[in-house]
Amino acid sequence: MDKHERLRAAREHAGFATAALAAEAVGVPYPTYAGHENGSSGFPSSKGEIYSRKFKVRFEWLMSGRGPMLEIAAPALSEIDAEIARLLPDVPEEEKRAYLAWLRSRFGLGDATEPQASAPAQAGGRRLK
Repeated sequence: MDKHERLRAAREHAGFATAALAAEAVGVPYPTYAGHENGSSGFPSSKGEIYSRKFKVRFEWLMSGRGPMLEIAAPALSEIDAEIARLLPDVPEEEKRAYLAWLRSRFGLGDATEPQASAPAQAGGRRLK
């Protein structure tokens, strides 16, 4: 798939039925955008950044075709909270919050509300692996 074809796929993925609607949403004159999408003129990375943000696709995919079109979504923090509660039903809430804060800080899952230098050692009398 060529770059202009990926641009069209990105636009369609974002729900813009026509190039004219996409051009208006992005703030690019229609003839300019249409040339980018139909392949009659290329587009620079500065425009690719704008298009990838507006159409919610990966910049690298749009510009080169490498990798997936979309970012792989991380689980929502509420899902992680629920999974911790399910896996550790007998652990006191205070310890669950400490583990969650450590996981968030260790793996970049969001703001750690209770930063920990290292993982808590015990959970309900047993060591977590």
